[in-house]
Amino acid sequence: MKRTEPTPTLWRYGSFEETRVYVLAPFAGGSAYAMGNWPRLLLREDEAALVLQYPGRGPRAAEPQATSITALADEAADAVLEHSTGPVVLVGHSLGGVLGHTLALRLADAGRPVELLVASAARPPSAARLDADQVLAMTDEEWIKEITRYGDYDPQLIEDPDLLDLIVPVLRADYLMLARHVPENRPVRCPVLAVGGVDDIWVTGNHLDAWGEWTTAALTTRTLPGGHFYYRDDLPTLTGLIHGALDGNHAREVSR
Repeated sequence: MKRTEPTPTLWRYGSFEETRVYVLAPFAGGSAYAMGNWPRLLLREDEAALVLQYPGRGPRAAEPQATSITALADEAADAVLEHSTGPVVLVGHSLGGVLGHTLALRLADAGRPVELLVASAARPPSAARLDADQVLAMTDEEWIKEITRYGDYDPQLIEDPDLLDLIVPVLRADYLMLARHVPENRPVRCPVLAVGGVDDIWVTGNHLDAWGEWTTAALTTRTLPGGHFYYRDDLPTLTGLIHGALDGNHAREVSR
């Protein structure tokens, strides 16, 4: 699927006269490349996708790392409002789900309809807590354990110190954003679809249920086989759940 880059912040796929736009927010340590295969499965006729490219990685590698989820959401909201027109579906994985909460508030405040917030393997904003001092004190060995404990990793990460030198600063910056994030105590007004992996050691079923406190609309929860990056084994199932939620094929009560 053809990609354009209207700004350093966005990768765009699909229609330029969209009836709906998906905004995809990557996980901690991730870049737009990490979600570049999602639009092929998500997009239907006359739809578009905007994949967020965070500073400090990919084509934005020369920029300083982001230090605030709120500021990152402000930047993303400005870009989405300028470069799209249709109703928005926000899809965020892990850190991206927390970012999605603030971004949904910003877009709604600007009058842009938000149809759905998809929180994939994401704790709700109030529970996305890390300790900043512990993050800053982590050694390379501890970062290797952190990377590998989620199960899906490239063995080169623990063999090549040059790769670690590139990856660890990005992860550290994103973990610090989560540790220091003070969420706005406002629920979104759109439905939330909270999805996680049954074997995820970071996001449990209770975390998925807790997203109900962060929306005034419907919450649907689902758990799928796998760990924190469960979707890598079966992305079509996740995109099918998203389409079902948008098409009204989901219960209005919490279900797993």
